[in-house]
Amino acid sequence: MSRENLLHEQRITELEKKLRQMDNELDCCKKEKDEFIYLVSHDLKAPVRKMITFIERLVRQAGNELNKDAVSSIERIQKNILSMQSLIDDLSVFSETEAPVHLDKCDLNNLINEVLEEFEPLLKKNAIAIHLSALPTINCKPSQLKIVFEKIIDNAIKFQQKEHSAAITISSDLLKQEEKIKLNLPPEIVYYEIRFADNGIGFNEEDATQILKPLVRLHGQSSYPGNGLGLAICDKIIKLHRGIFYAQGIENRGSVFVLILPEFLQ
Repeated sequence: MSRENLLHEQRITELEKKLRQMDNELDCCKKEKDEFIYLVSHDLKAPVRKMITFIERLVRQAGNELNKDAVSSIERIQKNILSMQSLIDDLSVFSETEAPVHLDKCDLNNLINEVLEEFEPLLKKNAIAIHLSALPTINCKPSQLKIVFEKIIDNAIKFQQKEHSAAITISSDLLKQEEKIKLNLPPEIVYYEIRFADNGIGFNEEDATQILKPLVRLHGQSSYPGNGLGLAICDKIIKLHRGIFYAQGIENRGSVFVLILPEFLQ
């Protein structure tokens, strides 16, 4: 081997070692971040619960002595505390979500029906029609995918248009080979594409990647409920299942959330 080739191989070895070191450091940083988020959210839960308790006690003790303005102020406080509680709960979910270790064969039809049954009162209240096609059976962590289904349906309910009848269409198909190539996925692995389409307020297509980031809210804090973590949680869970999660939207026309998942997670 020539001296030039030897130096070249040594350089490659050094770069590979440095890359592994950087990967390890990045993993440590991510772990520290998730642990920090978990500890902060855990420590915030107790004072939030106490605030809820004291507000309820205040209302009981004051009773009819509260005037209209006081009642309105207390209702606003309660609303903001509930928003804070929701944010803390979602931060906990985001930080605690890890790559699935114990996997189960799961019929996603059973899983989506379970979720829809839980949402039935809200769906009826908002007159939202559900159009459901057959979903596949895959190897996954059902409790995590249930969270994804819940977050997407909750999102569709929150961002519906009041002017016309709302609908959510849930469908699935095998991912085609050309799509695997486009998405840089292994061609030999079977993938399913699961789509959640709604006819809600939608969003600009240029914001499709933004809405998957933590705490990003496109429609303003006062206009719609939520904390901007739901879709980020979905994105994290699907990535941990070695899949792809992305959104498509047209403003005032609706949104489509796409889950691409392997049939068998190795």
